[in-house]
Amino acid sequence: MRFYTVLVLGILISLLSFSLVGTGQTKELTKVRIGVSPYAMWQIWRVAHELGIDKEFGLDFEIKEFTSSTIEFRALVRGDVDSATAGIGGHPPLMKNAPQIKLFTPVGFFKGFIFIGRKEKTKPFNELTAEMGLEKAKETRLKEFKGKTFALVMATFKFIVADTLAQIGLTLDDVKIINFADDQKAATAFIRGTGDFYMGSLPQEQKLLKMSDRFVNAGGSEILGPAGLWYDIQLSTDKYMKENRETSLRTMAAKYRAIRLFDEQPEKVGEIGARAISRMTGGKFSVEEWITMQTVYDDFLSIEECLAGFYNPASPLYWKNPVEYYIKLAVEQGDLEMVPAEDYYGQAEELFWELLKRKDLLQLIYAPFPS
Repeated sequence: MRFYTVLVLGILISLLSFSLVGTGQTKELTKVRIGVSPYAMWQIWRVAHELGIDKEFGLDFEIKEFTSSTIEFRALVRGDVDSATAGIGGHPPLMKNAPQIKLFTPVGFFKGFIFIGRKEKTKPFNELTAEMGLEKAKETRLKEFKGKTFALVMATFKFIVADTLAQIGLTLDDVKIINFADDQKAATAFIRGTGDFYMGSLPQEQKLLKMSDRFVNAGGSEILGPAGLWYDIQLSTDKYMKENRETSLRTMAAKYRAIRLFDEQPEKVGEIGARAISRMTGGKFSVEEWITMQTVYDDFLSIEECLAGFYNPASPLYWKNPVEYYIKLAVEQGDLEMVPAEDYYGQAEELFWELLKRKDLLQLIYAPFPS
């Protein structure tokens, strides 16, 4: 067991003794092809590139856009990108057919999964709670799901829906799921009348909730099962991380510096994030709305937060807890045979601890930003 508090303090104390140097930029930059899907959190990679943070670490991020994480995953398998976005619950079902794909690094702690219902058919969950209390409202809403139709991306949300239903003894056989290629297509179909409930990306959910005369929040974390513990993660291949160790470390370091910039100058980061997510989703999001998505509904994971939670075995937020649960669900659904969680997430943890031993990279991560 590592002494995490002491380690964090040790890192910060060490940083205070660093003498500032240049940007660390080399004459020849190393290109890293990073897949980005139409979700708010993944724009942190775009921020790192547009503001030159990648170049501080001797890198050149080539941002490749995809309409969904599923399509992006296939691109990673083909070798078209070096890293791809995913959700921690969407990865295990894909392990069987792509065992070479592993966790590269966590990006955020996601808290925004909700079911969207139709106003004329579904009472908002907060009103239901006000009438009968939280526990009764949860039971009532879950029972209402039986026989209903859900519009969503099956590969991403299958386990969340299955786990939610399991709380009252229902299974996926008790509902109908209409599978779509990406969240935007699912949301568009839902707007046009397909399905009783929708679950999708945060930008699409927010777009629907803006149509308050038509759609309501039918329940989020209050009604989700254990599968509601969700992280935004970045995947890569085992081969890439081993053969490009230095590049992998520097790519992680650039991400942590971009997250530091968001914590200190959210408006500057939000301008890039809001512009990108508006274009990619077909919606219209202000800087303030993007910042809200990345603070209220999501939380970028800094080095300190990773030490306290994601990479801390003593924390209930440790990566192994949800990963083992999702693997169990994948086995039960017939999508996977039992595999050790460490085989898919262990190398990322090793990379993280390697990064914390690199004072040169830590110095760049924690260097002051221009005002």
